[in-house]
Amino acid sequence: MRGNFYYKRLGESLIKARSKRKLSQQQLALLSDTDRSYLAEVEEGKANPSVKFLHRITKILKIRVSELLKDL
Repeated sequence: MRGNFYYKRLGESLIKARSKRKLSQQQLALLSDTDRSYLAEVEEGKANPSVKFLHRITKILKIRVSELLKDL
């Protein structure tokens, strides 16, 4: 249960960063070579993303992984 809370907060942070760059889920998924449905699961807090995935996403969003994780 506790892990789900952190995944949910991570997803909210990811949505905020993606929205700030004015990218849709589909656009971010295409740019990061990720399945859109997996990205949606991460944003909903239903998936446990790897560090490799987070690094790939943050590189596209032009932020640091630590910035994405700071509100957890």
